[in-house]
Amino acid sequence: RVSALPAAESSALPSSTPVKAEPGDEDREGKEERGIEFRLDPLVIAPVVLVQVQAVPYAGDDSFFQAGDMAEQPGFRLRRARVGFAGELYDVAPFEVSAELVADERATARLNDAWIGYRFRPWLEVYAGAHKVPFSRAALMSAGSPALIERPLAVRAMAPFRQVGVHIEGSFLGGALHYYAGVWNGFQRSDQFYRGYDQNAATFGNRFDDLAYSARIATEPFGELGPEVADFERTPRLKLGAGVGYFYSDGGTRDIHGGEADMLVHWKGIHFMGELLFSQVDPEDVPSQPTTQIARIKSLAGFGEVGYAVIKSRLAVSARVEWVNPNLDVSSEADALVITGGASYFVVEDLVKAQLDYTHREELGGSSLKNDIVGLQLQLKL
Repeated sequence: RVSALPAAESSALPSSTPVKAEPGDEDREGKEERGIEFRLDPLVIAPVVLVQVQAVPYAGDDSFFQAGDMAEQPGFRLRRARVGFAGELYDVAPFEVSAELVADERATARLNDAWIGYRFRPWLEVYAGAHKVPFSRAALMSAGSPALIERPLAVRAMAPFRQVGVHIEGSFLGGALHYYAGVWNGFQRSDQFYRGYDQNAATFGNRFDDLAYSARIATEPFGELGPEVADFERTPRLKLGAGVGYFYSDGGTRDIHGGEADMLVHWKGIHFMGELLFSQVDPEDVPSQPTTQIARIKSLAGFGEVGYAVIKSRLAVSARVEWVNPNLDVSSEADALVITGGASYFVVEDLVKAQLDYTHREELGGSSLKNDIVGLQLQLKL
């Protein structure tokens, strides 16, 4: 979301003047700052660009996309090619429209975000359209902000990400406490656990599900955290973000309860991020769509990540440990311990970022598979 400039600044700028946002202008969680803005009073507009190109020099023989792995064999991958624009009218009506040009294995284009909002008061804002469900901290943060190449596997599998709906949000205590509550089209998830939830643009409306409901409460008591997971700016004083989220989806194929708790800490170049996620999925007696699920499934997963900014505003190293249990009642090869380590380096300011990761994945309930991966990524984000 674009953060509009204060009126005093805008009056001094000629029409169509590009503006580089200053560090610290970021909005609260899930609504990242835009680096370049153009003011055409009463409109502020900014490009939305995210390009991620990956190279995989090594992938174990058992690596598999359906299991959430980055690649199935050595080679190159265009991970994201996202384009669009975000803007704001009269400093009170933000909006965004963007498309993901490589949304699946067939490189099919898909609507990413298409929403409009209105800020009545700091404690009451309304947003409607296709946008992120306020649930998981790691899911709410931009796909270009992780300290490692990919978001945690646990989050990709268990957070609903984007859906069409309406939510309200607001802040109290000078921005230290935030709340979110929304109503959405029912969430649809894949029968393959690690494929996560479908991102449905709902161009034909809500066809096979009833409604979903979400709520989130979060706090940043010591000031706003930046848009990156890593503490590249080496925050001199401790900053903490913590939150809890819940959703219920009354689906035509399955009913889903989801809950999570999360934390992010920045302090003198050190960052720590952790999240715990739970879900309960109950199949309908007469499903509206074909499914292989016939019994209740309870899933539990969590991750912890720590890192350090070795060179301020340039280089950070990070390590993450995840534990994922897709079905608490069944032990299988899907139960996983995932360990990832890597580095992130800003090549051009905070616009171009290079990353290197190594991921080791250990199956806890069956035979150990050869699915370790070495990955590199070059990213452009505007």
